Amino acid sequence: MLEVKAVTHTYTSRLWRRSEVTDPVLSRVSLHIEEGTCLGLLGSSGAGKSTLGRVILGLEKPREGEVRFQGQDLYKLDPKMRRAIRRDLQVVFQDCYSAVNPRMTAEQIIGEPLHNYETLTVQEQKRAVGELLECVGLSAADMKKQPFQFSGGQLQRINIARAIALKPKLIVLDEAVSSLDMINRANILRLLDDLRATFGLSYLFITHDIRAAYMISDALAVMEKGEIVEYNASKEQFLRSSHPAVRGLLDSMLADHPRNRHRNLPVDSVT
Repeated sequence: MLEVKAVTHTYTSRLWRRSEVTDPVLSRVSLHIEEGTCLGLLGSSGAGKSTLGRVILGLEKPREGEVRFQGQDLYKLDPKMRRAIRRDLQVVFQDCYSAVNPRMTAEQIIGEPLHNYETLTVQEQKRAVGELLECVGLSAADMKKQPFQFSGGQLQRINIARAIALKPKLIVLDEAVSSLDMINRANILRLLDDLRATFGLSYLFITHDIRAAYMISDALAVMEKGEIVEYNASKEQFLRSSHPAVRGLLDSMLADHPRNRHRNLPVDSVT
């Protein structure tokens, strides 16, 4: 489904009239995602996870390497082919509020990709939006509401409904549950799991939350300083890893209850 090959990316900073290339944000990153699976991409802030997500989405061209989606190099496609392939590659961002136009209704937000890619009558699109709302646990009656009328968890469901509107092959979930409270986070993760089974979706789940990644992912990769430093084909391998970056992530986890937070967190608590 997705193959990233030796991707390197840097940013250029400008000081007065002089340009300077900074150290690589991504350094020879390689990974792959099979059809119908979820790869959890873990790492601390600044590890390069979100930059890699933008490169995979076609938003930032890498300095070196390839991003092959369904066998085609995203950055060698002509504009027409790139537009065609974009419908199969969608994203859900962390900030559910900035990801939508605050003046649009839920119907307009979810209907936007349908309007761009499908030829539907007004009634057909309205019916499709109603079905998508129900797919994410909301009601068709919610389509006339605006973003400020939804809670954060509900609005993220709107963003997920928009992402699945075209029945894509792959969705990049960039810290998609990180801003939600514990209950909403668990509910959204269960929803994502159900949608994956229903529509045969694949996910790249970018997060620093080990519990969330463990709940939804089939395989886990860890980034540190722009590199993939650990890849585990199973979650059990991840927990047994001796790599310092993995142990650091596990050791940084807090116990669920404050009274236990002075103790080392047992591995079993991840599940």
